[in-house]
Amino acid sequence: MRKSALATVLGLVLTLAFATTALAAPATGTIDVYFSYVSFNSILGGQISGNASVSGDLTDAGLSGLRGTANLPLRDSKLWIDPTGAFVLNTEQMNVQWNRYICNPYCTYEFGFSTFERTSGAGPVDIRLGQLRGTGTLSLATNSTCVASCPPPGSYWYAPTGYANLNGAVIGNSDAGNVGMNGPAPTIQ
Repeated sequence: MRKSALATVLGLVLTLAFATTALAAPATGTIDVYFSYVSFNSILGGQISGNASVSGDLTDAGLSGLRGTANLPLRDSKLWIDPTGAFVLNTEQMNVQWNRYICNPYCTYEFGFSTFERTSGAGPVDIRLGQLRGTGTLSLATNSTCVASCPPPGSYWYAPTGYANLNGAVIGNSDAGNVGMNGPAPTIQ
């Protein structure tokens, strides 16, 4: 009797597990992040720096875990960055003023506004860097791109640039400290 009840419960659990997996949101894109500067500052003294690359999937629900490698001087370490909640990337549009001087034969000053767009997000994450584990905050933003009334040739303007930033605290069996990572805008495909 116990064996049949256990088999029934186990069958139900496996059925639910497979059904939940089948209902998971499909990937709608990928994201690649390059951290050109990675720094680990140990509480025992010392600092180590390098770079890292991670990639993951984007779905309608947000960012999935990022997986990759941190290239540190003594050895490469696995790097995992997992959102602890919903990490949603939002797209925003902004008006950017452009300016230009035109001289033929008299010089005139022109200006106007263009609409630029960029995607950004920030949130808490779990960090795994080799044997070290901890928590931190991940912030991402793509470079701004013009989507309407783009600036004419010869004009100048400033639209916000993208970035990738991770700051957190990690601890392991034999060490602990702060980790910081910075880099250019992520690539979203």
